[in-house]
Amino acid sequence: MNTDVLFETKDKKLVVTLNKDASYQEIKEKLAQILDSSDTLFDEVDGKIVVKGKRLLDGEEIEIMNMIHEKTPQEVEIERPKQMGLASINNIFTKDTTITNTKVVTGTIRSGRRVDFEGSIVVLGDVNGGAEVIAEGNIIVLGNLRGFAHAGAKGNRSAFIAANAINPTQLRIADIIMKTMTEKKEIGNSYEVAAIKLGEIVIEK
Repeated sequence: MNTDVLFETKDKKLVVTLNKDASYQEIKEKLAQILDSSDTLFDEVDGKIVVKGKRLLDGEEIEIMNMIHEKTPQEVEIERPKQMGLASINNIFTKDTTITNTKVVTGTIRSGRRVDFEGSIVVLGDVNGGAEVIAEGNIIVLGNLRGFAHAGAKGNRSAFIAANAINPTQLRIADIIMKTMTEKKEIGNSYEVAAIKLGEIVIEK
């Protein structure tokens, strides 16, 4: 049984649960399949439609809502009580990021895969373009970082991102987004470190 997307009706409210371990692409394809296969899916629903389960990026949330709104005008709510990302940051805070739980990922994180953790993440390999790494703490890549990386994802501006080489599709630390790659400052390290300095992300090598 495919449980990437699960529809349940509770008190005339439709709850759509997204498998947190599935990739966003898998979820989007399964949701499209379900929506296209039934014309009566929303007939018994009077209340709002609640989407929960997987943490979604801001753009992914909008895409999921638009897919559902193509089938029904009913209100769609994205439930994210522990969502990590810019949409959930209410306060910018600083804490010691040297003391944190750590998740170790062995091997390259390939395109389409997403890894997130409420602590720090160490990747023993590369992060390819199209892959995503999101951590409440620090991100350390013992390889090349080419994909999306978001450290300090609940607002921790003292978090950092380190890799052998940093050439990401997008880099975020807390609420700060590095929109364009800037010249990297030479400090004599054999690796590169991205951190917030004077309100912007600076990469040093």
